[in-house]
Amino acid sequence: MLTQTDKAHDLAERFGGESGGEFAPAGIPISRIAQEYGTPFYLYHGEMIADRVRRVREALGTEVSYSVKANPSLGVCQLIASEREAGAEVASSGELVVARAAGFEPEDIVFAGPAKTDDELHRAVEEGIFAVNVESLNEIDRLAHIAARAGKSIGVGLRINPEAQLMGSGMRMGGTVGQFGMDQAELEEAVRKTLSHPELILRGVHVYTATQVFEVEPLLEHCRNILEIALAAAEYTGHPLQMIDFGGGFGVPYFEKMTEFDLESFAGGFRELLASYRTDARLEGCRFLFELGRYLVADAGVYVTKAVDVKETRGKTFVVTDGGMNHHLTATGNMGQVFRKAYPLLNLTRMSGVPEDEGVAVAGPCCTPLDLFGNNIPLVAPEAGDLIGVFYSGAYGFSASNLGFLSHPAPAEVLLWRGETHLLRPGGRPEDVLEGQEALSKPGQESGVRG
Repeated sequence: MLTQTDKAHDLAERFGGESGGEFAPAGIPISRIAQEYGTPFYLYHGEMIADRVRRVREALGTEVSYSVKANPSLGVCQLIASEREAGAEVASSGELVVARAAGFEPEDIVFAGPAKTDDELHRAVEEGIFAVNVESLNEIDRLAHIAARAGKSIGVGLRINPEAQLMGSGMRMGGTVGQFGMDQAELEEAVRKTLSHPELILRGVHVYTATQVFEVEPLLEHCRNILEIALAAAEYTGHPLQMIDFGGGFGVPYFEKMTEFDLESFAGGFRELLASYRTDARLEGCRFLFELGRYLVADAGVYVTKAVDVKETRGKTFVVTDGGMNHHLTATGNMGQVFRKAYPLLNLTRMSGVPEDEGVAVAGPCCTPLDLFGNNIPLVAPEAGDLIGVFYSGAYGFSASNLGFLSHPAPAEVLLWRGETHLLRPGGRPEDVLEGQEALSKPGQESGVRG
C-alpha cells in the first residue's frame, strides 16, 4: 500500500515531475510560478481535469454532471463545460451564474439542494435548466407557483431518500434521517403532485446518498436500487422517464490506508447492470447521469504555501507556513473530520532528498492550535523560504475555507493549461479586508434606521 509520500510523488509526477530537484509542473519550476503570483496559491492542472472527465464518461457510458460545489472557479468550470456530454449540477444561484458563464447549456444543468429560495427557483425557471431536483412536497408546489407566475414550464427531478443505506461510504446523505430529499414512501405522492401542475415537466429521479465511496459492490447494488425506484416512478407517471441521476460519491484517497477508487471495476459492473434495464420501455430515451465533483478535480490541484519559519520546540520541529486553515480548511482536518489526518505533502523545493526519520509538524499562520496540516510529516530538510505542496487540493479548497479568518489575504488560483500558466483569481491584498464594509458615520452625523 502506498504511503502518503508515495502518493504525493505520484501526483507530482502526473503534474510534470521535477527539474533540478525542484517541482516543475508542466516543466515550469514551481519557484518561478511562486515568484510570478505570490504565495500561497492553488495550482490546477487543466489536462488532468479534462482527462479525468473523459475517462469517467467513456468508462461509464453515461453523461457526467460536474458538481460545481467541488471547485466553482470559472476557469475550471470552463474546461469541463468544453467537454462533450459534460453537464453541471449546481446547488445555489451563485453556482448557476458560474455554470452559465462557463458555457454549460441550460439543458445540461440540474439544480439540487435542500433550501432553495424563491429567488433561486425563479432564476432556474428563467434560465430554462433541464431539471430542478426538488427535495420536498412543498418545494414542488412552490416551484409550480413560481413557474406559473413567470408563464414558463420547468423540468423536475424528484430527489428520493431511499429506504436502503449505501454501506462503505465516508459520509451518508441518504438512506437515513436527514434534510435531503423525500422519503421513498412519498414517491407516488410526489409524482402525482408534480403531474397535477401543468407548468412542471417530470424528468425523473435523483438519488444521492453518500460521498467518499470506495467499495464497488455496495455501490453497484445501490445503483440497482435507484433503477428500481426509477421504474416505480415511471409506473406512477404513465410514461418513460427522461432522467435518472445516480448521484456519485466516488472516493478520493486523501489519507493513509486509502486506495484509489476502482473505476474500471465499477464501470464494468455498471455497464452490465444498465444493459439489463435499458431495454425496459419505461426507460426509453432516458438520460443517465452521474454527478461528480471531487473525483473529477481533487487530484488535479495542489495548494502551495511558503515556509516562513522552521523552529525547534521541546524536541519537535515545526514548519510554519504563510497559509493554513484559513485557505484550506479541509486539509487541516477542520471540516467535519472526527479523526484529523494529513493529506499528502511534499517539500516542493527539495524533491530529490530523503526525509528525516522523524517527521515534522506543518502549521499555518492562524492563532489557533487547530491550524495544523499534520504533526508527523516526512518533509525533506525544510528551511525557511521552501515551498510546501499540499496535494489532492483541487476540490473543496479555496471556496470551502474560511478566507476571512484573521484577515490574511486570499490565495491566488492558477491554472496550468497547454504548458502555460493562467491566472484565474489574483491573490488578495491586506487592504481587501475593508472591501464591502461601511464605516460608522462621523461623530455628530446621523444615519441609518431609527426606532
